[in-house]
Amino acid sequence: MAKDAELDRLKAVQDLAFNRKQSAYDEQEAAWNRRKAAGDIMHAAYADKQSAYDRQQSSWENLQRLRDSKGPQIESLNRQQETAYQNMLSSFGDASSAHDRRDGAAAKSYAERGHSYKAEAKGYVETRRRLVDELRAAGDAHKALAPVFQAAKARFDNAKQEHNTAKATHERTQMTFKAAKADFDRATRAFRDRLAVVKQQNGKKIEDKRDIARKAGVPYQYLDKVWVSKDSNGNTNIYFGGAGTPNGPGHGHYVVDKTDKVTYKRDPLDQHGAQNFTDSQRDYTELIGAEAASGEFGFNCQFRGFDAYVESNTNREGRAKIDIYYGPHGPLGPGHHHAVAYRENPYEFVSDEMR
Repeated sequence: MAKDAELDRLKAVQDLAFNRKQSAYDEQEAAWNRRKAAGDIMHAAYADKQSAYDRQQSSWENLQRLRDSKGPQIESLNRQQETAYQNMLSSFGDASSAHDRRDGAAAKSYAERGHSYKAEAKGYVETRRRLVDELRAAGDAHKALAPVFQAAKARFDNAKQEHNTAKATHERTQMTFKAAKADFDRATRAFRDRLAVVKQQNGKKIEDKRDIARKAGVPYQYLDKVWVSKDSNGNTNIYFGGAGTPNGPGHGHYVVDKTDKVTYKRDPLDQHGAQNFTDSQRDYTELIGAEAASGEFGFNCQFRGFDAYVESNTNREGRAKIDIYYGPHGPLGPGHHHAVAYRENPYEFVSDEMR
């Protein structure tokens, strides 16, 4: 395909856009991995925080149950202790009065009753102290869980902040990638549109070259691979049939002047020389002798005053024949004629049609 500066420019733009898109994609993937890792840490921290909260809540509910059940008992013990204490004081007071009356038996009885009330009050105090210690232990256990929950909450808050930052970065890289992809898609469409135009132009150029070669009489088998160029004199040079390339070793060479007249014809592997100039080409009648008629051939000549191309073929019945193409615009140009003769009678034409 022929070089095209605009196509090359669009290809460079497309390549650059692809690299940017790929870089943006890689950044997006890296950001997603960071976001996912931060999310995993955040979810784990949330689970720890929730577990600490549940333990704290459970201890609080346990403390409240103890307060609800032990509180009334403590208040009852306080009242019972106070009653026993007052009874103790009254008993010891009665014992003192009896002693002052020198009533030893009564004094002893009142004293024993006072000690009994004292022991009863002490029992209330010990029971109350045990219940209070129980409540205090539950309260201390609950207080100990508060810093554990606060620490877990702080870790979760930090993890959440890290995740939100990673999420924002990922969303930003997503937008960058989408923009880079849109740029690449636009660059790709522009390149493909230009490529279609170039292919169409090249196809037309190829067809134009083919048409030039066909009009000049270049044999049909070479028409799809010709090299056409113009020289400084305005002559059109047509090269074909070379080894590897149309103008490679052993190539054929036709020249068409400004008036569309073929002035030079040399078929592949033919000798160079003045004989190839069409002014010196011999007539069909001079070339179709016994040697030319003895095998397959293809050559240029003059026929009925026009440039002609002659080749050998067979008809449907396998009979050897000669095909002659000639006309005012070249052997195969517009309005050319096709004359046919059998090999055994090369001068007797069985048909001559305009194509």
